[in-house]
Amino acid sequence: MKRLLLFFVVLAAFPYALFASDSLPFPVSVGGQAAKDGTPFAKIENPVAADAELAVESKSDMIIVNVNRVNAKNEPVPGSTPAVILLQGKTKTNIDKTMDGKKLAAGNYVMSVVSEGKTASILFTIK
Repeated sequence: MKRLLLFFVVLAAFPYALFASDSLPFPVSVGGQAAKDGTPFAKIENPVAADAELAVESKSDMIIVNVNRVNAKNEPVPGSTPAVILLQGKTKTNIDKTMDGKKLAAGNYVMSVVSEGKTASILFTIK
């Protein structure tokens, strides 16, 4: 009986493990494009404008977004300073609404969206 119960527990957990996401624990879109899950980062397929809308499907009152410039290997660019975007009591903003007021230049970036105690990591390009 215990083995049968264990079998059903493992069977029920298998689909969750198969579809569980490490890089995208909640839906995020940039410029109207939903992030596609991937390893190790989710990705926005097409380049977006420097003032593209950022939308996070979360029930959290505070969403913290760190945006880091990356090179072709998706490694942080040495000497670059991350931009920070805060969403307080809302789930949408524009990516040019950084804490320091500086717009993001054209190039490749990785965005870390922290909400509900989880982090979504998303690659995107600004045209």
